[in-house]
Amino acid sequence: MNRNIQKHIEELSSTDDKIRMDALQATLKLTESKVDWAYEIWDLLLEKLEHENSYQRSIGIMLLCNLAKSDVENRLADSLDRLLVHTRDEKFITSRQCIQNVWKIAAANKSNREKVLKHLEKRFVECASEKHSNLLRQDIIQSTLALQKAEKDDALLIRVRALIAKEQEPKYRKQYETLLKAK
Repeated sequence: MNRNIQKHIEELSSTDDKIRMDALQATLKLTESKVDWAYEIWDLLLEKLEHENSYQRSIGIMLLCNLAKSDVENRLADSLDRLLVHTRDEKFITSRQCIQNVWKIAAANKSNREKVLKHLEKRFVECASEKHSNLLRQDIIQSTLALQKAEKDDALLIRVRALIAKEQEPKYRKQYETLLKAK
């Protein structure tokens, strides 16, 4: 890993919001494509999943999801539960960020795909009584549609329709159907 990338990784732990955010944006951009240094920061990112600070948890989540395509050893399989637990993070925004990004893990490795999808479907049902459940459900649908778009798998559309059918509130059901039509 070159010095510039190493600097970004170090700055992910900064307490200065601007430095940390700039480092995150740069690292997310770098990890849009496969990288050969994923395992050099792997343990650091796993540690961030347990961090007391929600910003650090979010950083770990988003970068691990982005690095899934670089995970040739499929190390994520052993850590997937540690990551998926954050779809119920104590901080709402961290939950949403996890849901919004976890599809990348399913797209990167077929062996993780069904576990991620089943977790999202279960989460869709479980979140019904939570505050802002409509936003969580919207994220779940969008995440599943992102996977569908990446894989061109129309069977996922059937799964999305089944989720939408579980929505009891007509206003939200219509909102979710709009997402499906927009795909």
